[in-house]
Amino acid sequence: MWHKFDTNSPHVIYADDLTANYGTNDCRQLRQHIFSDLSPIAVDLALYYAKTVECFNYDQANKELLEIHERLRVGDLNLCADTNELKETAKRCAEKCRIARQRAKTVENSYLACLKIIKHYGLTPPIKKDDDIDPALNRMSDWHWWFRKIKTLRLRNIEAVARNIELVSRCRSAYASDYTVKLKRRQKENNRRYLASTFISNQNGESFSLQDLSDRSVSNPEIRRSELMVRIKGFEMVAGLLDHVGEFYTLTTPSRMHACLHNGQTNPRFDKTTTLQAHEYLTHLWALVRAELHRQGIRPYGFRVVEPHHDGTPHWHLLFFMPTEHREKVREVMRRYALADSGDEPGAQTHRFKAISIDPSKGTAAGYIAKYIAKSIDGHGLEQDLYGNDAVEAAERITAWANIWGIRQFQQIGGPSVTVWRQLRKMEKADDEELETIRQAATASDWAAFMLAMGGPEIPRSAHVIKPLYDYSRQLNPKTGEIVQTLKGQYGDAASRQVAGMVWHDKKYDIRKHFWVLSSRDSEASQYGEAAAVPY
Repeated sequence: MWHKFDTNSPHVIYADDLTANYGTNDCRQLRQHIFSDLSPIAVDLALYYAKTVECFNYDQANKELLEIHERLRVGDLNLCADTNELKETAKRCAEKCRIARQRAKTVENSYLACLKIIKHYGLTPPIKKDDDIDPALNRMSDWHWWFRKIKTLRLRNIEAVARNIELVSRCRSAYASDYTVKLKRRQKENNRRYLASTFISNQNGESFSLQDLSDRSVSNPEIRRSELMVRIKGFEMVAGLLDHVGEFYTLTTPSRMHACLHNGQTNPRFDKTTTLQAHEYLTHLWALVRAELHRQGIRPYGFRVVEPHHDGTPHWHLLFFMPTEHREKVREVMRRYALADSGDEPGAQTHRFKAISIDPSKGTAAGYIAKYIAKSIDGHGLEQDLYGNDAVEAAERITAWANIWGIRQFQQIGGPSVTVWRQLRKMEKADDEELETIRQAATASDWAAFMLAMGGPEIPRSAHVIKPLYDYSRQLNPKTGEIVQTLKGQYGDAASRQVAGMVWHDKKYDIRKHFWVLSSRDSEASQYGEAAAVPY
């Protein structure tokens, strides 16, 4: 069969009508096949096809349509299919790997056979660790692993196509395409239903839904925003005490990485760089800048915020504090590296690197960055974004954009460990007087006092007086009372160590208090010990 979708569906019929006057009958049959295969985005493809014909010719339009089809349709994997069909494809792929594993004569041959299947679908294979192939084979034989990979591939490939054909812009749908935003919204609703229906209980008989716990953590947008602002204000307070200056920088990518112009039209210089590739470019750029500054003994501290332009191309905002004598050198290094790539192109000198000094007489640094934080989380306190869109809706789209591409929106630069900060806030009163002082600063949400007690904002992490403690997960057998560490992961490889507390002057403080178990409902029937233990 050429396709699975019904050629008589409204989307396909409308797409066919929009392009009926272009090309030959063979061209029309080709389009019908692709429109029916990719029916959820058929109308948008038809509009782009018609525009390409008008700007160039139908040969070019056919070529681009085929390229899109090849990206979204790989053998029996159709990335425009619904979730249930993708799940069935994941099961078939896992079964192929299981069969290949059984037929291979050696473990190495099994891995190579499964690797070939993985690469056929354009997925990243699991990494072999310490020459132990079995964990990688176990992953490739598990349909859940395939399903997670396929869902990520679907979002990113469809979003890349949408961005390439002008569906992501201030004139159509800012930051992310409507199609992927709806997929993320549906996924979020499904996750919320799961969290609301899943409970954990501890050995003391206390029980909570996962949604309750999520709402009390930084997963809650309001708590996330509040914690970020507490830390930013703390940085600013310490900078004031040390007589340091505040700087606000913006870094953008070269023109070729931007899909659309400000008017929503295709950028003639665009080279099909994806959002993730553009973000990786900025990440590499910052790594070069930071290394150069460190070589010169300069350690600015503050925060980085990643935002999308209207067409989904990322740019960075950096709020930094530093001694006054470092300001000009930091600017010089940042500008030099920002313009190292295509620095002579039109607009590069103006847009690729911008620097603004924070003037305390005109407002606080925290107040300056607050709108960028709110705009990227929940739109709190804002009415509209830069393009006149509702701030709450814009925040949803920006959050979806970051989730689709796996971009970390906010990152602390310098300063003490936020992991230690959070662990201290869970800790009971400490016997050590100095540690207790630090714990009280964290418990009181006094980031400035916490930072000073940890040694100040500019010292490297290796010199911090408190470091995170990592340990294997633990399980308690309710019948024997025996505590067992989880040394193996789901797929047979070494389990990763989890945050368990902190280390203070070589003394370990394990603050885990309870052993938890999961259950599908909150009832007396789901007693401790009837499900896998989840340590806390």
